[in-house]
Amino acid sequence: MDSRKFIKDYREFLKSNSNPERARQEKRYLYSDLKHYGVSVWERRKYGKKVNQDIKRLSKKDALSLVKKFWAMPYFEERAMALGILDVHKDSLNISDMPLIEKMMREARGWAFLDSLIIPFMPIVIRKNKKAYNYLRKWIADKDFWVRRSALLAQLLFFRKDDNGDRELFFEMAKSQFDEGWIDKEYKDAESRKRARFFIRKAIGWTLREMSVKQPKIVAEFAEKYKDQMSGLTYREATRKLA
Repeated sequence: MDSRKFIKDYREFLKSNSNPERARQEKRYLYSDLKHYGVSVWERRKYGKKVNQDIKRLSKKDALSLVKKFWAMPYFEERAMALGILDVHKDSLNISDMPLIEKMMREARGWAFLDSLIIPFMPIVIRKNKKAYNYLRKWIADKDFWVRRSALLAQLLFFRKDDNGDRELFFEMAKSQFDEGWIDKEYKDAESRKRARFFIRKAIGWTLREMSVKQPKIVAEFAEKYKDQMSGLTYREATRKLA
């Protein structure tokens, strides 16, 4: 596949389907500092189905090269294609790809890209090499709340499927976030502090909620034990599926 032609064709698709009003709304909704074409997810998925076979035929090396090119582009929809290509080749990911995953995670700057990167791909890497858990242990103490959120969400699919995730590690990370003093230290404006609290609290509660489907007793005991320390949002999310 000619990567230059692939990029050119995709950009032409985006331009021909652009919607300035949608672009403004999405940019505002996502708190995005990227440019937006305003092309709907539905339209982009339809385009992705047309090119997925071409992407599958790429070697892993060429696929990751294309991922890096799209990720360096200024438009939201171009970066979304980087994640789409990575998804096609996700089964080939391993711990040697963690520098790229971490780089993209740190540059995602929002839930739309970060969640689509961390939730589906980290379990694949962890399953192949448990040393990948060391990234989570490092991320949970980072100054950036998006990085801490990544640590909390990295095992979500494990817990949803009652797979071989490390529950004790997650519980320790979750408890370490109940004290939110670090947020006041790292973020000086009220809006940033508000967002940091929301996305950390939500990540803990969301992961516990997924875990509760397969392990209701374990989650119920954790939630009740630490109810007075966790936020109301975290507790409500964690216990939503419990009797």
